[in-house]
Amino acid sequence: MSYISGRTERLLPARSVWTTSMVWWHAGFYAALASVSYLALFGNEREDGTPLVIGALALLGVAYPFLTRTRDLRTSRPSVYVALLVAVVVFLSFVYDGAGVLLFVAFPQVWMFTSSQRQGVAATAILCAGVAVGQVSRWGLTGTEVYGITAQLVTSFVASCMIGLWISKVIEQSEQRAELLAELDATRHELNVAEQARGALAERERMAREIHDTLAQGFTSIAMLSEAAQAQLRVQPQDPAGLLRSLAAISDTARENLTEARALVASGVPSDVQGGDLLAALQRLPDTLHLDGIRLTAALPDRLPPLPSTQQVALLRTAQEALNNVRRHSGATAAELLVDMPAGGPPLLRLTVTDNGQGFDTAAGHQGFGLKSMAARLDEIGGRLQVTSSPAGTRLVAVVPTAAPGVRDADAGLGTHTPGAGA
Repeated sequence: MSYISGRTERLLPARSVWTTSMVWWHAGFYAALASVSYLALFGNEREDGTPLVIGALALLGVAYPFLTRTRDLRTSRPSVYVALLVAVVVFLSFVYDGAGVLLFVAFPQVWMFTSSQRQGVAATAILCAGVAVGQVSRWGLTGTEVYGITAQLVTSFVASCMIGLWISKVIEQSEQRAELLAELDATRHELNVAEQARGALAERERMAREIHDTLAQGFTSIAMLSEAAQAQLRVQPQDPAGLLRSLAAISDTARENLTEARALVASGVPSDVQGGDLLAALQRLPDTLHLDGIRLTAALPDRLPPLPSTQQVALLRTAQEALNNVRRHSGATAAELLVDMPAGGPPLLRLTVTDNGQGFDTAAGHQGFGLKSMAARLDEIGGRLQVTSSPAGTRLVAVVPTAAPGVRDADAGLGTHTPGAGA
């Protein structure tokens, strides 16, 4: 798992309260061993089996840290320790009267270091049965005394199993929830990373569209104007006025490109609509696009409804790209730019560009970046794009909502978005 928050990490099995509190269990265990050892050595009546008692306790104390240090229940070391613990306690019950004190640490450790609840129940049963036999044998009990010891250890067995099973279940559920929380945190982090990557990709696509629709078109104009100036210089080397006009057009286009580049870097909004005046930007298109040899007629309303900047940018870029396609691909001599608001239905603004060029096959499926860019830009704001073409010319219609983005079912006499070939 590549990402886990601090809160969830504290709940994982390796950081759970059960695991982090082991130091207190260690201290309690060694305190119990020390108490039994002290009583065996310095008790009122020192018994003959004292060396065996001390040796067994020492063996248990030495083995404990090596077999249980990490409490990794996936290995066999904790199970080996439980077997040793049961064997030592049962053995001591045969040779030492105070061995019963060790049951206070033996019962919890059985449940701490067994890998399953079934093993915990089995180890507890063996421990209780062994201690019962040891005490009966050492004390020589008979009759009702045997029943008393048996009842006492049966009660201890039942109580130990009930508490052990309950605590084991609580720990298991806590660890499962902690792992689920960790997975949730990791998934959330991955989603955030994916969302950031998607945002970066969307921004790259937006910048690619902006560069294609502005800077690339400007550079194309500069190249065409430069070629025209070179041709004019070859044909009419004595006409400086015509050459100066071409150079002035090149200079103007370069300055416009520079302004657009600065606007994109500064805010991402085209310089033509930074003041919110889309109508004025559309009125300047015949002058800024250098449609040499093409008669452009602009039919624009006196005023436009208030539009968000995204709608204004989409309409301006669509008009620019459509007219540039007319200039580069159609061979047209006349074009028309029309902006109107269809009557009836939701509030929409419609932009139409028509030309009398040679047209193209819209069903061919060869879409250039320009048409794809226009369609994607309009789709993002709930608009539609339709391109129809014939040998007599091409008609491009773009519709955007004026009220709020997301009007996806707007139908201002449009069919499905079917852009065909183009730049």
